[in-house]
Formats: sequence, structure tokens, C-alpha cells
Amino acid sequence: MTQGKLFIILAGLVVLTVFLSLSLFVVDETEQAVVTQFGRPVRVILNPVEDQETLAALEQLRKSYAEEGISVSENAGLHFKLPFLQRVTRFDRRLLRWNGLPEEIPTKDKKYIWVDCTARWTIQDPLRFMRSVGTEEQALSRLDDIIDSSTKNSITKRDLIEIVRTDNRPMEVAEEELRETILIGQVQEGRPAIVAEITAESRKACADYGIDIHSSGVLLKGLTYVQEVKEKVELRMVEERQRIAKKYISEGDGEYQKVMGDQEREVKTILSEAYKTAQQIEGEADAEASKIYADTFGKDPGFYQFWRTLRLYEEDLTGNKTRLILGTDNPLFELIKGQPLAE
Repeated sequence: MTQGKLFIILAGLVVLTVFLSLSLFVVDETEQAVVTQFGRPVRVILNPVEDQETLAALEQLRKSYAEEGISVSENAGLHFKLPFLQRVTRFDRRLLRWNGLPEEIPTKDKKYIWVDCTARWTIQDPLRFMRSVGTEEQALSRLDDIIDSSTKNSITKRDLIEIVRTDNRPMEVAEEELRETILIGQVQEGRPAIVAEITAESRKACADYGIDIHSSGVLLKGLTYVQEVKEKVELRMVEERQRIAKKYISEGDGEYQKVMGDQEREVKTILSEAYKTAQQIEGEADAEASKIYADTFGKDPGFYQFWRTLRLYEEDLTGNKTRLILGTDNPLFELIKGQPLAE
């Protein structure tokens, strides 16, 4: 093989490689794409999700693309395009997140609240999305306008209780006092109905941009009073708790006085019964002692007189330190002088 032929073969391989690199492209499983030729869409590559709702929407897309003469390819993988003439624009096929900014919205009953929403969305129609929005950043801006507007419209025409509560189930309140202070109206729709309305309106408006709100819908992830109203509500809650605390303290003081009164009466009763029993025992003891003394005195009067004299010495003279001035002829001194007591 001559050098010229080898050069031609190598040049052909290079041209073929460049041609194939410009003709082949890969669409990932997380992507879908639109192929344009001189700015006009000629083919759409879809990457459908296998669920009933998506398949129905996919069939509708095929019909609308066919009416415009646009071919449709499905599934990820290797695809072909005309080099230099056609351009591929890729779009995400995954579930995307939208987080709104908290917004101050008045309710029908003039309660100002901060509402914070979030939603999940997908690019349902990549061709319409490319024509109307173009990028995900622009899509998020459109969602800000659409969902915020739908949320504001739904909240401003309803009372706060409709947004906070889901149904009319009884509220569980521990303190009986609070049952009297919590006055709530009847829920006619509830939050689920409001969220469903916001989702339906947002989904309808997003369809013009090829965007679909996920079946989970728009979620209200935060409901908060504005600061001024929040402070008033908290102050009212504090005052209510203080009122309940004072009531409990008053009831506790009354119960304490009642317990102490009962205790004092019980102590007096016990002491009275104890005193009565003690006097009875003492009386019986005195009677028994007197009987013993009488029996003893009857048996041996001399010994009894002797014992009584010793007791007199011990109690009256020694114990009480009593000073007596007695004559020597006093019978009390007869025992001291060693003389027997007179009969």
C-alpha cells in the first residue's frame, strides 16, 4: 500500500469518527430531549415513567406531536441526529422540587398569617416547556407566580379555622378550664379541600408551560401568625394559664386548710380520749392503792404508821426542803429518838 492510499484511509477514518461523534448522542435515563433543526423541532425523545397517569399523558403528547409533524422516540440510550444541522436540548425527567418563600396572607376573618408552601413537579411536555419556559430557573419563577397566586386566592376567601383544621373532630384539651375558653366554629371544608383546590388551579395553569404538579400536590408546610398577632396570642395564652394557676393555688389553699382543720380536730379527739383513759386508769390505780393501803393498815397498823412517817421524812422534809419547827415532845421525833411510835 502506497503512502498516498494510507493517508486517504486515515483521513477517511478521521472524517468518519468526527461524523459519528457529531451524529450520535446519548440520552440518560434521567433525561428527555428535543432535537431541533435550524431552530425548528423535528423530534422529541421521551423517557416515560410507568404509571397509568403518565401513560395517558404520553398518548396525548404523541397525538399533539404528530399533528405538528414531529416524530417521537422513547426510552434512554443512543440516538442519531444530523451533524451540524440538528441540535439536542436536554431536560430533566426526574421529580423536581419547588420551595416557595413564606408569604403574608390575610384570611377572610382578618387574621394575618405567614404561609409557606412546597411542591414537587416534573417536565411533562418537553417541547412546550422549551417553547414557553426554556430553563428550570425560569420554570421555578413561573411556579412562584402560579402557586403563590393560587394559594393567596384560596386562603383569602376562607376563615383561619378552615386552613388550620382538617375536620370537626373534638379537640383534646386536658384542662377543663381551657374547654370553656377555646371557642371554635364548624369546619365546612378543611385544609385538605383547600390544598386540593390550590393544586388543581396550579396544575391547570402549569399545563400551559409543559409542567405537571406531582400527585402529592401543593403542601402547606408552615402556617404562622405574623409577629404582632403572634405576640397578642401568646400574651393571651399566658394570661389564661396564670388564671388557671391562681385557681389551682386557691383550691390548694382551701384543701390545705381543710386538711389541717381535720387534723387538728383528730388530734384533739385523740388527746381527749387519751386524757379520759389516763384519768380512768389513774382513778382505778388510786382506788387499788387505797384498797391495798387499807388492807395493809388493817393487818399491821404499826408498820403502816412507820412507813407513812418515813414517807413524810422523805417527801416533806427532804424532798421539798420544808423547814418545820417542832418541839422535842412532838410525836414525829419519837422515831428519830429511837422510841417506838405510840399506838
